[in-house]
Amino acid sequence: MADRAAWACGTGPGLLGYGSDPWCRWRTCRRYWVPRALADGVVGSAGQQERTDAHRSLAYAEADPVHAVRHRALSRPEATDQCLAEDTAEAAGRARADGERALSAELFVLAAELTPVNRPALRLSRFLTAAREAAAAGDSNLARRAANAVAASRPTPAEHVAALLAVVDSHSQALAGVAGLFERCRRLASSDPQSLAAIRANVSNSDPHEALGAARKAAELARSAGRPALEAASLTMRARMERVLNEGDSRATLDRALALDVAAEADGIANSPQYLAARHAIFDDRLAEARSRLTVLLAVAEQHGQEEDLVDIWRSLAEVEVRSGACAKALAWAGKALDASVAAGLSLGPACYTTALAQSTGGSFAAALRYAAYGERAAREEGDVLHRNRNLWMAGAVRLHTGDINGAVTAFALLDRTEDSRRPADPSVFRWQPDAIEALVAAGELTSAQNMILTFPATARQDSATGAGWTRARALLLDRAGETDRAVELLHAAAEVFRRDGLPLEEARTHLARGRIQRAHRRQAAARTAFQDARDLYLLARAQPMLATVQEHLDRLDGQGRSRSREEGRAGLTDSEARLADLVSRGATNQQAAQQMYISVKTVESMLSRIYRKLRVRSRTQLLAALLAHTG
Repeated sequence: MADRAAWACGTGPGLLGYGSDPWCRWRTCRRYWVPRALADGVVGSAGQQERTDAHRSLAYAEADPVHAVRHRALSRPEATDQCLAEDTAEAAGRARADGERALSAELFVLAAELTPVNRPALRLSRFLTAAREAAAAGDSNLARRAANAVAASRPTPAEHVAALLAVVDSHSQALAGVAGLFERCRRLASSDPQSLAAIRANVSNSDPHEALGAARKAAELARSAGRPALEAASLTMRARMERVLNEGDSRATLDRALALDVAAEADGIANSPQYLAARHAIFDDRLAEARSRLTVLLAVAEQHGQEEDLVDIWRSLAEVEVRSGACAKALAWAGKALDASVAAGLSLGPACYTTALAQSTGGSFAAALRYAAYGERAAREEGDVLHRNRNLWMAGAVRLHTGDINGAVTAFALLDRTEDSRRPADPSVFRWQPDAIEALVAAGELTSAQNMILTFPATARQDSATGAGWTRARALLLDRAGETDRAVELLHAAAEVFRRDGLPLEEARTHLARGRIQRAHRRQAAARTAFQDARDLYLLARAQPMLATVQEHLDRLDGQGRSRSREEGRAGLTDSEARLADLVSRGATNQQAAQQMYISVKTVESMLSRIYRKLRVRSRTQLLAALLAHTG
């Protein structure tokens, strides 16, 4: 048994093969991740005595001192040992410093269990640390194990709450299985109102008004007690809730938290005022500031943070680049976030949403729909309402762009039904309604669109980018009501706001909407100008899916202005049709052609029908013959 475990650990003949394996390189946190996983599997399948013997052998075979200590600790499952406990705690600290939070959590649990029972305070401290490390690693099983040990150690209410909240934190956005912990946290925290636990329990329980009150009280108590780290955390939560509810001065509150100069990693980067400042900059489209703040936090996360912190920062950077019109960069950041989420076993709802967003601008609509569908399902299964709705938003927006109006309306209707009734009062936090209005207008559901227009908050600035998005939607409704000139005027104004704020994709989309209106009213020259303005911006941003869409509009417009009897080139095919004909004649399926041209399958089918009519063919074989005849 020990020999099998030693081989699996990488000391036997199988070592060299693993070092060059790309899967190993992708998944690894340390050099021999796969062999160690095999070692754990081999040991785990054995009996108690065999496991003890195997871990003892592995402790001598392991070259890495941290993992060697782990095997030593695991070879003493039922005994306390002060010296080994100290060695294990030191190894846990080294693992934490290296960013290996799951390993750190396991080692702190082992160190606590090895600590003699006549040192209860030290045992409790190590179990609490293990719970926090397990939360950082997203390991809910280990967090519960540590929290149960804390509960059995006669903790203070604050210590007990801290352990329970570590279990909550370990579930990230997937809170369906921990609802019962919130009430326990409230009861326990009532005897220690300065505890940050009271704030987090209220916030996690999705009652922003209650959370805001708790955050305000906690900030006052922390300040009077001279606890700057707790005060900064309380002010950060208060600023977040003030922004969500549009109540109070969230910016001033956040400035107070930042002025306390507490390290971003003190309570987790995602909970820090520095990270919230970056998120608020994104909401306000202060993109240069957001990018600068996130770049600083990325360096901190790479040195001190956990995998979830890195994922959050990469996702935020992807959002910044999408808004900035840097589509290739957005795809790169989103890809890193998704890969890391898969590797670390994190919830996939958030990363899939970001990937769908990046794909919809710089990749392909087909890929965006796939990621949105997977992210919606993952978030739904995990009870993550926020990211379920965000993925539904992406599904609706992409279907809108590809002309699947019924699909878009369905997605937005589902989103509207599932969204929490206590929706954010700040429309810049979640900007789905303008897309839903556009889909409703396209579907002819004008009353529903008008009703949604009326939900636009009076507190939102019309000259902001958020307000300009609503203006664009309102213009489409006005055009349907016969006020075309007023609609065009509003679209010009919205485009100018987007141009001023450095949002090229939003500006291009507004030009595209203007071109569609002008073309529908047979104003060919004005439509062509609008489409060309959109095309130039999409081209600079490398926004391939929308670039193909606007080019198709230009092709159709040019086709309307030419004689249908033109026979030069390839029998009057537009550039897009000629490209599709080439792809299909070379054997591409409709799905493959859609992906290569960054358009929907339905658009391919429609274009292919036009090609068949123009060339008077009925099959792909006849299409190939016709193309050869025209080129020969």
